[in-house]
Amino acid sequence: MSILTIRNLKKAFGAQSVLHDVSASVEAGDRIGVVGPNGCGKTTLLKIIAGEVEADGGQVNPQRGTVISYVSQQPRLDPSQTLSEQIKAALDHVHQIEAEMQTVAESLSSLPPGAEHDAAMKRFDHLQHLFEHVGGWEIDRKVDAVIEELGFRPSDLGTPVGQLSGGQKSRVQLARMLLEAADLIILDEPTNHLDMNMLSWLEEKLLEFSESAMLIVSHDRYFLDRVATQIWDMSGGKLEIYNGAYSAYVEQRELRRLTQERQWQQQAKFIEKQEEYIRRFQAGQRSRQARGRKTRLERYKSEDAISRPVGPGDEMVLNLKVEKPSGREVLKVKGLSHGFGDAPLFNNMEFELPRGRRVGIVGPNGCGKSTLLNILASLTAPNHGSVNWGHGVSIQYYRQEQQDLDTARTIYQELQATRITANRQQIYDLAALFLFSGDVVDKPIAGLSGGEKARVCMAKMLLNPSNVILMDEPTNHLDLMTCEVVEDALQTYDGTLLIVSHDRCFLDSTCDMILAIEPWDPAGPGWRLVEESCTDYLASMQARMHAIAEKHRKADARAAAVTPKPAPAAKKVTPDLGAKIPHAYRQMTVSQLEEEIARLERHVGEAAAALAKPEIARDHKQLAQGNADYEKYKAELALCTLAWEIKMASAQ
Repeated sequence: MSILTIRNLKKAFGAQSVLHDVSASVEAGDRIGVVGPNGCGKTTLLKIIAGEVEADGGQVNPQRGTVISYVSQQPRLDPSQTLSEQIKAALDHVHQIEAEMQTVAESLSSLPPGAEHDAAMKRFDHLQHLFEHVGGWEIDRKVDAVIEELGFRPSDLGTPVGQLSGGQKSRVQLARMLLEAADLIILDEPTNHLDMNMLSWLEEKLLEFSESAMLIVSHDRYFLDRVATQIWDMSGGKLEIYNGAYSAYVEQRELRRLTQERQWQQQAKFIEKQEEYIRRFQAGQRSRQARGRKTRLERYKSEDAISRPVGPGDEMVLNLKVEKPSGREVLKVKGLSHGFGDAPLFNNMEFELPRGRRVGIVGPNGCGKSTLLNILASLTAPNHGSVNWGHGVSIQYYRQEQQDLDTARTIYQELQATRITANRQQIYDLAALFLFSGDVVDKPIAGLSGGEKARVCMAKMLLNPSNVILMDEPTNHLDLMTCEVVEDALQTYDGTLLIVSHDRCFLDSTCDMILAIEPWDPAGPGWRLVEESCTDYLASMQARMHAIAEKHRKADARAAAVTPKPAPAAKKVTPDLGAKIPHAYRQMTVSQLEEEIARLERHVGEAAAALAKPEIARDHKQLAQGNADYEKYKAELALCTLAWEIKMASAQ
């Protein structure tokens, strides 16, 4: 059943139409990846569905009662509130139910037996059932778990949101989304600012929401391949729907393009035949028929004719041939250490690179990846150690925020100055590849946004590559098609590459080595250089992290076994807790409660055993139901035990 339908949606900004008669539907459980060129309207579509932007025409109809959670690219948070307050705000509806429960419970103590008392008890039972349904008894545990899983420390909880970094704000939004457990989850570039460990965690978390529908805009192809079950391809204001994950979409898109190419060729032959008839007979005895055909042909071209599909043969091919190669030995790093104050980033890093190696630099956020590139580029002095570049090395350094551009020039002039031998059409073709088309090519550099300047820098680098290229997050401002073109270009590059990126697909495509900074391994050197793909390194890293965690768990268990446990303190039972106990438990005797506790303990054990079965762990629906049963029996057991404690306390 559709939880959301979109009909004939239209949206324009000035003279530019970004959505034109877009129609689609979303079913419960759908996980939809939304892809397309930058500026095609992906974010606009999400904002209209979330109610952030009003459409010019058409309808967006969510099913009645549908709860929507929206995680935007630019976090929408109150800067004056603390991190803890912003996360817990996602559970306001739960707190409201709990507050009303408390109010009704207090009124019950003052109401005499009768109709009013019975009505209040009925209302309390309804609220209690609702509270259990939304997971109210587990609320504190859920908040603590989400905060910990998203990498926040207890000391962070009191920090005002306005003082958080961009990555931390993104994680606050993700925390709220996870706690809201909405029917429709809308995610706009959720992988921005996340390191690879956090990416894997988010993938697993989203897969747990088997009943929720999702709309996800992302440039991370591996993320879409893991999470999405359907792809919406947006281009030219239109939307095409493909079933399956991203890899299946790529195959289906090519098959659809080949079909459209054949249709376009047949159309071209038809048009050519009609135009030939019109030319031959426009002045003879059949001129009337010729004029009629001309009218029909013009109408056909304007209303029914299809455009030629863009395919691999139409894309610009870049060949990154280095004109002046470096010497055989390119880089020697010895005893390199760096950090800030008492917080080291990496220690005693040593490696050598010969010409032509392609190194992906990975590690958790804040571990010093960009700092390492700055040290290699001689922009930052290390605390200890040395960096020695080989004979004939020339370096280009692509950075997102600090571009080396002449702001007095236009885009065209800046690209032309990079390679004076390139003709005007070649410059325009390259500019179009980086999303600068038409009159935009003559736009001054000074008037560009940060993302636009970054794309100009990337284009300059590909026009005239040096024999060593350093790149810091090169894919952040590129759409998927441009990422693929840049990957293809870098595969023709015969110089030396060092790339910092969170884009696993990009690293797999362009790099043959991984330099990993590993602050999480206390027994290791803190860094590792391996001849592996990014995917292979991540698999081995996860195995090592699991082994370290298991070692610590066993050590903690051994320590707990030899440490005498303190005597348990007498548990205080406050009067307001009794109001949370179901009416049925309050009517039971002590012996009946003990029998019920034994029964519920059996159910908890059976539910836990069921969750450990492989066949249930592999089935998301069975796993979700099993978790629900386990939590339900645990909550009932806690309430039944509380009722027994109150009975025992009152008997003393």
